[in-house]
Amino acid sequence: MREHTAEEISAYARWLTQACQVAGLDAEQHGRTVLVIAADHFLSEEVTCQADGNGVLRWYWSWGKPITHLRDGTRILTTDEVDDLVAAIKNVVSLQVRRR
Repeated sequence: MREHTAEEISAYARWLTQACQVAGLDAEQHGRTVLVIAADHFLSEEVTCQADGNGVLRWYWSWGKPITHLRDGTRILTTDEVDDLVAAIKNVVSLQVRRR
């Protein structure tokens, strides 16, 4: 199992922070954690980069579950799947208005 450096983890957090900002989300990096605030400032979420039991870096929701793909909840996303990570985060912090 390879140890990941703080600099490596911070670089992934910086990458995700920037991708969230490009997607229109207010995102702030705090070390290995990214705080994402929805455009309406009503909802927010903290996601944290850390190694799983096999030493693979993954992103975790604030409630401790790994972030999975939106359409395949059995597939845990890797740190390199930034577009899918942003989509999953946006899904959590965005309210969808139901039309009647």
